[in-house]
Amino acid sequence: MKLLQSVIAFILCCLFSNDSFAEGGIKGSIKNLKGESLSFASIIIKGQNKGTMANEDGLYELSLPSGTYTVVFQYLSHKSLEKTVNVQNDYVTLNVSLEEQSISLNEVKFSAKTENPAYTIMRKAISMARFHILEVSNYNARTYVKGTGKVNSVSKLLKAVAGNKMEKELGLKIGQTYILESINDINFSQPNTVKEKIVSSRSNFPKQIQSSSGNIITFARTNFYVSNVGGVVSPLSPSALAYYKFSFEGMFEDRGVQVNKIKVTPKSWGPDVFSGTINIIEDSWAIHSLDLKFNDENGNYTLKQLYAPFKDVWMPVYMDSGFNFDAFGIVAEGRYVTNVRNYNVTINPKYHQQPVVIDEKIDKAEAKELKGQKVDKNLALKQQSMTRKQLKKVLKDLEKEDKAEKKAQNQNVDVVRDYSLDVDSLSTKRNNDFWNTERQVPLTEYEVIGYKQADSLNKVNEGQIKKDSLKNLPKFKLSHIFAGHTYNYGPRTPLYGYQKSLIYSSPLMPNSNVDGFYYNTVEGFYLESGLKYIKRNKLLSRMEIGTDLRYSFGREKLTGLLYGTYVHNYTQISVKGGQFVYQYNQNQPITSLVNTFYTLLFEQNYMKLYEKTFAQIDFRHQFSPKITGTIGLETAERHILENAANAKPIFDNKNREFSSNLPISSELANVSWSNHSIQFLNAGLTIRPFAKTSKFNGREFISNYRNPNFRIRSKWGFSKAGDFNNTEIEYEQVFNLNRLGDLRLMVTAGDFLKKPSYFLDYKHFNGNQVLFRREGLFNSFRNLDYYNYSTNGSYIEAHAQQDFRSLLLTKINLLRLYGLKESVFANYLYTGNKNFNYLEVGYGVSGIGKIFGLEIVSNFINGKYDATALRVKFSR
Repeated sequence: MKLLQSVIAFILCCLFSNDSFAEGGIKGSIKNLKGESLSFASIIIKGQNKGTMANEDGLYELSLPSGTYTVVFQYLSHKSLEKTVNVQNDYVTLNVSLEEQSISLNEVKFSAKTENPAYTIMRKAISMARFHILEVSNYNARTYVKGTGKVNSVSKLLKAVAGNKMEKELGLKIGQTYILESINDINFSQPNTVKEKIVSSRSNFPKQIQSSSGNIITFARTNFYVSNVGGVVSPLSPSALAYYKFSFEGMFEDRGVQVNKIKVTPKSWGPDVFSGTINIIEDSWAIHSLDLKFNDENGNYTLKQLYAPFKDVWMPVYMDSGFNFDAFGIVAEGRYVTNVRNYNVTINPKYHQQPVVIDEKIDKAEAKELKGQKVDKNLALKQQSMTRKQLKKVLKDLEKEDKAEKKAQNQNVDVVRDYSLDVDSLSTKRNNDFWNTERQVPLTEYEVIGYKQADSLNKVNEGQIKKDSLKNLPKFKLSHIFAGHTYNYGPRTPLYGYQKSLIYSSPLMPNSNVDGFYYNTVEGFYLESGLKYIKRNKLLSRMEIGTDLRYSFGREKLTGLLYGTYVHNYTQISVKGGQFVYQYNQNQPITSLVNTFYTLLFEQNYMKLYEKTFAQIDFRHQFSPKITGTIGLETAERHILENAANAKPIFDNKNREFSSNLPISSELANVSWSNHSIQFLNAGLTIRPFAKTSKFNGREFISNYRNPNFRIRSKWGFSKAGDFNNTEIEYEQVFNLNRLGDLRLMVTAGDFLKKPSYFLDYKHFNGNQVLFRREGLFNSFRNLDYYNYSTNGSYIEAHAQQDFRSLLLTKINLLRLYGLKESVFANYLYTGNKNFNYLEVGYGVSGIGKIFGLEIVSNFINGKYDATALRVKFSR
């Protein structure tokens, strides 16, 4: 019976493999007229939404059923070429040579000669940008994405520290080119929903890297119609004219449309602006293609896009981004190429129309005639003449209608982006036949060699890899005791990583402000270490359990605490308890490292400490993107601490001695206190009135960077010495001032409705009295005493910082591209009990050596100049 089934199967295979079912296609090479290969040129079957792209050597291959086709070949800055071909049961070789675009300067007509015609072209393109975003209701397509990269070299220092780990533990070799390619299905629908599925992916990464990276590479959705492209200002941004100079370089024709070539030059160079060319289609003012680049302190980057018409809408069919990285002792390069094919586009006729855009600055007479005319938004886009101002009004009305319709259908209009990513369970198991059919981009010689090498290595290591995966536990090494380590184990998903992690923080290799080996006058030398266990369930929930331990050699005492956090969707519950040493100001205005440095070398002990035995629970819930509430309970036994009798610096200063562990206060003559018990109730509310949300795989994330935040916080304390209440309100916002940069503001006002009995519970401000400044706290002062101006009365503090794109030093392009940034700042404090006014103003430079900055600040007390100080800030 089995033999008969085999014979039947063999006969069927023979029948279905005859010529009537054979499939052919086209293949060949694409070059320019000089005979040079055109890497990643685009190939499209006209009218059928099929296509592919050439490989790095300019070779292409596309399977097609029997029939006659018109094939369109296109490449950036070259004339598109159409060829008709008849495909039968075999591949037809079709080698083509593309001619560079001939640019004409004589075909352009413009009404004013006082400015470069590029400006009126770009003004019209900017006014139509939003329409081009909205003119496609939805589309789906299949993409081929390929990323390549290699580390060219590393510094001697880095090689000594990590070079061995790169090659032995990670399997990465310096100079080896690594490839990661993926076949993805993409589905987009307005206004912001993107669903992407990784159908198949493969790479020549070492197995160690593959297991940790998951072979994930996604479709490059770079959209130049929006204002900002990955932190860089788009040439089609409404504020583009403040950032760029435009120059008209001519016009060319492509597939029946006239295209304007525009040179883009930054008015001032920096990491947030492009340079290069953008080609704009006449009359529709859509993007035809672009070739742009930008630089930052870590290297230089290129971005290229090529568009093609689908249902009269120009959609991106080819995207190419590259980088050259040179920072932190690493020199590397990489490239990310995307080909989009099989477009299925649905047009929204409301936005897909072509008005005659009148530029008020150039066509003044026509604009004057149209001024005051009422525009019917239902007819506005049907070849009517409209000024840019009228067009903006029409767009606003149309989008207002759309929003009302969505609200009526109970759709969430506050979601700015809804992105879902799925990985096919067979994505890494597709065979070569699948790839040869779907990739349709021939592998280059070095890629073929790379995959063969990877297959050989994987086969050799297959047994060991399987053995390791069965153990499913990381290996412990003696070096981890001294260096710390993160142990990842359990099943790993490509999207969400490992489900479980165990993190050990070594006191001998500090990785935070806490863990490490430090010194203070209370405890002497002390060690602090931590252990944390994390369990994750995709984006739905996370659980953390951990402990921090602290051993004081001076007190010969071990203290520690246990903590746990559980997060599910938009609710978080945290518990913590134990016995531990804290600063009076729990924002820790001075770090353990800086305090150790000042205490041992300069005999200045600014850190003031007490010990607390406590238990607390905190509850946080996000009711909506606009409102989040918190509530917490704590019970504590607080113990006063004194300087150790044997505390002494390394270098004894005869004119200085350690200060008491009790702070000095201008409001309280005697800050001493006795050990006591106390209970706290904390409640807070954060209000973000203009907040939007983004979604990833159904989970919402708040998008509110530049919109205002309002916070209300209240703290009640209950003890035998008396109760107290502190309530405060806070406002924070970031303003984008375009070319000037960002302005960040924070204002906090508060008062004590009932006065506290202990200085511990006064309102403490984040002061600074040392050369080094902790950069993480925005609401911090540069030259304010840590505790002298703490208060139990009313207070107002305000902080403002303006980060400039170009000010003094940053007017030099080389310094700005290196990553240097300048800012000016002002911090103000008022306390009502003493009518105390404190103001400091300063100037800062950051990005020096990529890790630290310098600030100079002058402060004024009650309107009188007090002092000028220099501060050094670090990025970590």
